Amino acid sequence: MRFHAPVLALALAATAGPAAAATEQYQLDEGHTFITFEVSHIGYAWIPGTFNDFSGSFTYDPETRSNSSAAFTIKTASIDTEHAKRDKHMRSDEFFNVSKYPEATFKSTSYRPTGKNSAVMSGDLTIKGTTRKVEFKVQELAAREDPWGNFRRGFTASTTIDMRDFSIDEYGLPEVSQKVDLRIAVEGLRQ
Repeated sequence: MRFHAPVLALALAATAGPAAAATEQYQLDEGHTFITFEVSHIGYAWIPGTFNDFSGSFTYDPETRSNSSAAFTIKTASIDTEHAKRDKHMRSDEFFNVSKYPEATFKSTSYRPTGKNSAVMSGDLTIKGTTRKVEFKVQELAAREDPWGNFRRGFTASTTIDMRDFSIDEYGLPEVSQKVDLRIAVEGLRQ
């Protein structure tokens, strides 16, 4: 699957509790879902990037939103910062070690509405074999039939992770370079 950006990273199909009859199942529209990140290069400039290969699905309950859930799997070798030499370095043992850890995953454990179109999704993010709890701030976007008769639902989710939490700290970089802003823009097709 093609992704147009842990943490990460980001496959969907988790459960946050018993699913109600109103719970809707969605598959990612890969051409309209993006996993992007931004990290500081030791305080001098911002490096944007994406992960281009991922999969996922999610459930959404419009009546009891807290029943909603998501899961993602990201192929770590698909990291893309528009610079081949840097990407090769990011795939090496010093960073993602993609030969040993080819995937990063996220599986939600709860979905807590915080407003009419906002929520906090908590879950387990695994990068380089290390799992940490993370919280994504979620904005619920449009939900309606598209011009081709498919029902779509869209979201954005963002979080900041510390690379040291996932054993990525080879150079003892300054604090500003340890934090990664991760953003997921999701468009799903109801099944």
